[in-house]
Amino acid sequence: MAYVALLDTSVLHPWVVCDLLLRLAERGLYRPAWSAEILDELVDSLTERKPEHAEWFQRRRERMEAAFAEAMADRPARFVAVVPEEVDAGDRHVVAAALAARADVIVTNNVRHFAPERLAESGLVVQTADEFLIHQWWLDPQSVDAVLTEVAASTSRPPLTIEGVRESLRRVAPEFVSLVERGPSPEALRS
Repeated sequence: MAYVALLDTSVLHPWVVCDLLLRLAERGLYRPAWSAEILDELVDSLTERKPEHAEWFQRRRERMEAAFAEAMADRPARFVAVVPEEVDAGDRHVVAAALAARADVIVTNNVRHFAPERLAESGLVVQTADEFLIHQWWLDPQSVDAVLTEVAASTSRPPLTIEGVRESLRRVAPEFVSLVERGPSPEALRS
């Protein structure tokens, strides 16, 4: 059974992070999950910042749903009642979606909203995008490096080099970028 990661709205933009996460999923490193509410938040947040691109954001959502049809959590509202009260009220739907999707991890950049210690009691891990990407890299550094190259090759407005992709990621995932730049230590590869 695949490792399931519920992707919160906060890691589905900026685009370079989202693109990296989804391309890693395409390679089978994990199975992504989300809910209609998470994708609604994504489109609304992006549209609020750049209303002139509202149609493009909606098409992006539709492409994500089409590419990962199995990612949509099934009826997450039925799990809201069992979400620990320590979880921020605005993020309870995210935990409910994770439970509905039988996720192993919630990937979010708002960790403090999720009462990670409380969720860990039920086996649900909460990680930042930085932490999650580090784990993906340690699982398969060659695939992650190849995907970073794919992300760079796919950018056009503006076009980015691999260094440009790393620089864009550094704001959200600084430890991951440092790890990628250093590469694995010989000792780590032997273990």
